[in-house]
This record gives sequence, structure tokens and C-alpha cells, in this order.
Amino acid sequence: MDAEKAAAELKAIRQLMERPIRYSTQSGLSGIIAGLAALFGCLLDWRVSELYAADPLKATRINMCVWGGVFLVAFGGVTLLTRLREIRNQMPFWSSVKKRILLTILPPFVAGAGLTVAIGYRWYIGEGPNMWGLIPAIWMLFYGVACWQVGELSIREIRVMGAAFILAGLVTAAFFHYDIPGLTTPLGGANGLYLGLAEGSGPYVTLGTTFGGFHIIYGVIVWKRYGG
Repeated sequence: MDAEKAAAELKAIRQLMERPIRYSTQSGLSGIIAGLAALFGCLLDWRVSELYAADPLKATRINMCVWGGVFLVAFGGVTLLTRLREIRNQMPFWSSVKKRILLTILPPFVAGAGLTVAIGYRWYIGEGPNMWGLIPAIWMLFYGVACWQVGELSIREIRVMGAAFILAGLVTAAFFHYDIPGLTTPLGGANGLYLGLAEGSGPYVTLGTTFGGFHIIYGVIVWKRYGG
């Protein structure tokens, strides 16, 4: 009986320790910031692609910086706003739950970034067909997997958003376009659509809808339920 009582108390303590991470530190505002940053990134990507259509390598480099900036703004917003809520709840900066979350999201992010680099490299050297159009689907799928897994440790809204990203990524992958014949890579090879994110407005619509729209919807819901 004593052992059962001790186990029950440990379970209660663990739940109390996890509850602040699951609920109190979630910031709806960070989701809205991430969504707005993604929408701004889509706009900049499109504009840069138009301005540097004659210089594909320069356009690609600039847009890599654009999306890197989008990631930093989103990540910085989540980190800062989460930390502020932790301070208000007198919680430490580092915890076992945070470590588990980091280890959970790291593999999908590394895999997604690695595939993006691989596709860009193959385009650069003119090796095989241009697969730039697949990048939005890759980002959606791996990000969706990361959100789904984090949902096991956090609020259920993150898991729902993860499922939405996975579904959107699969649909996008089923309908993505290859390159436009006749264009060249920076090294002169065939199959060189100047900027992979895209052919027409489709990729901007999908990226804006998911990374922009999904995050804003998520942020508004979380803000209403758990606070800004």
C-alpha cells in the first residue's frame, strides 16, 4: 500500500511539474508573429524573384537569407514570449521537458534543412531534374511531424496544427511542378528554374496559407484559451 501511495504521489508531482509547460507558458502572440513573418517572407521571396530573374544564383542567395530571417523572427518570438511567461510563473529557463522538446524537434528540422540544401545543390550543378518545387512540401511535412511530436508534451492545439501541416504537405507534394524547360542553372546545365519556390503563384499560396495562415489561426486560438 505504501508503494502504491508513493507511486501515486510521484505521478501527481510529475503532472504538476508538466502542467506549467503544457499550459501556462504557451503564447498565442508568438504564433501570430510567426504567421505574419511567414507572410512577409512570401512577399519578399516573390519580389526578389521578380527583381533578379536574370540572376538566379543571386536571387537564390537572397531568398535563403529571407527565409532564414523568417525562421529567426519566429523562433525568437517563441523563445522570448515563452520565457516571459515562465518568469511570471517563477519557472526555470531549462527543464527536462524542454530538453525532451528540443530532442523531439531536432531530427525533423535537420532532415528538412538537409533535403533543402541537397535540392539546391543538385540545381546548382545541373544534376538531374529541378526539384525546387518540392521544397514547400518538404518544409510542411517535416514541420508538421515536429509539431505533432511536440503535441505529446504540450497543448493539443500544436498536435492539431501538426496534422494540418502534414495533410497540406502531402497535397502539395502530389501537385508540385518541375522546372520550366529551357532555363539554365548558374553553371549552365539544363533544368534551371531560377528560384525553386517557384513556378507561378502556387508555392506562395501554399506557404502563405500554411506557415502564415495556420500559425495565425493557431495563435488566435491559443491566445483566447491560454493567454498571449
